[in-house]
Amino acid sequence: MGNTADGFTAECDCPAREELCAHAVVLTVAVLESEFVWSSAATPPSAMQTDPRVAALVDVAGTLSARRLASLVAEWAATDRVLENRLLAYAGMLAPPTDAELADLRQTIDDLAHGATSGDRWDLHDVEKAGRALVEEARVLAHRPATQEALLLVERAARAWDGLAGYLYDAWETYEEEPGEIGGALRAAHVQLCEQVRPDPDELAVRLAEIIGAAEVDSCLDEPSDYLAVLGGDRVKALRHRR
Repeated sequence: MGNTADGFTAECDCPAREELCAHAVVLTVAVLESEFVWSSAATPPSAMQTDPRVAALVDVAGTLSARRLASLVAEWAATDRVLENRLLAYAGMLAPPTDAELADLRQTIDDLAHGATSGDRWDLHDVEKAGRALVEEARVLAHRPATQEALLLVERAARAWDGLAGYLYDAWETYEEEPGEIGGALRAAHVQLCEQVRPDPDELAVRLAEIIGAAEVDSCLDEPSDYLAVLGGDRVKALRHRR
């Protein structure tokens, strides 16, 4: 269940046909009584089923044995760091990043930002490649148990992309969608961590304002409404008015 742009939505595996079955109602009441803060990034539970191809593949997956399906997931996860960390996170097998891991990631972000436009032979593909590598690092980090240090590293990655995106914006005829796609993915990872870490909203608002103001073109974090759940309405309005 969740609160989306289309309103409250819930889905249950029970056979009841009502939009809100008894299970959804009981769970909703329990959540409301616990003063749970709804995520601004929530999506309808059946969102992935809207793609007919996904639905067809879900049916195919349902015909496989649990062991075969697990093998396929493991084989794919072994070649995809994001999926690997997502799988380990679901299994509760991930620990917060260590200081050494954070230092390595900080260096990786800086190297990606610098290397994309260094030397005499770089081209726009190098910039796009660096952006997608930044997204991968942010997504991997977002699946680890959330910490303030991890949040700040994703902000570092966002700053790095803000400094590179202008090259692709200038080549909009060739790279029309890539800057928004890469920036949107970085922002989604940042929002996810914000909603898990729950940083001080005033401090977060100050950092966002500084990051947005420092961008030469548009900052990938300049979507204040995405941060409504962690900033509150007044701070979101203040960020909007800075534009």
